[in-house]
Amino acid sequence: MGILIGVFCVAIFTDWRHYRIPNHCIIVGMASGLLMTYMSYSISGLMKTLAAAVIIFLAFYPFYLLGALGAGDVKMFMMVGCYYCHMGTDGLVHYLLVTMLIAAVGSAVKMIAYTESRERLFYLMRYLRKVAVTGAVDTYQIDRTQKRCVVRLSIPAFLGLLLMCAGLYA
Repeated sequence: MGILIGVFCVAIFTDWRHYRIPNHCIIVGMASGLLMTYMSYSISGLMKTLAAAVIIFLAFYPFYLLGALGAGDVKMFMMVGCYYCHMGTDGLVHYLLVTMLIAAVGSAVKMIAYTESRERLFYLMRYLRKVAVTGAVDTYQIDRTQKRCVVRLSIPAFLGLLLMCAGLYA
């Protein structure tokens, strides 16, 4: 997990400065996870790990299509999925849930602190109501110029990983 923590440090730095997670970080993290899985669990573990990464992609890609997640966020979660055999099913699911919980708390703090974020919440509620009433799923509009409304998922993902490595959840 040390390699994953190192890759996350680089990803957080670039995400904070440039609002993107570089592909080379993702590739290094995925390759090391797959290599460690192959060395520890052979081909069967590698196949399970690849299946986990594909399932994560299939779960998060619709959110990318709606504009709710960035491509780097989806790839980052796939990278963590490449450590599936080291985490186990429960560990990976708990990791994703804890990460989303941390992101939700961070979003709530931003909504309290910034007017722009509260306006985004009202937009989200109108959007969800429209989807529920009409059944039409339109593109979720994002104003990338409002930096106070952006939640960088690399930070909650890193915190979730640190909490898992510290043994606070399994």
